[in-house]
Amino acid sequence: MNDIKLLGRLTDTPELKQSAAGRAYAWFTVAVPRRNNKDEADFIRCVAFDKLAAAICQHCQKGRQVLATGRLQVSTSMDEDTKRIRYHHTVVVGSTHFLHDPNRANAMDPAIAA
Repeated sequence: MNDIKLLGRLTDTPELKQSAAGRAYAWFTVAVPRRNNKDEADFIRCVAFDKLAAAICQHCQKGRQVLATGRLQVSTSMDEDTKRIRYHHTVVVGSTHFLHDPNRANAMDPAIAA
């Protein structure tokens, strides 16, 4: 089974792009704090497609907390200088929950309300 759940914050505001075939997509990185040391984080590269990509770009900015679920995809490429194989890890996101938004100072925001 290849299932991944990431709970973290976006490191930058995602941008909606279009592939040559016309498919919408968005790349983004989620900073996930480590369980044993909250001062350290892992930065996980993610991609979403179609309507999900559009929703992420519409509702998310840098700093927004998200819960993303998807699958791990590993691809390879050849390093031209060293002639070694490089591995690239990406989470292909299938669903996302938009959580705390630090850019929205609203009394209705449950993370801010007392």
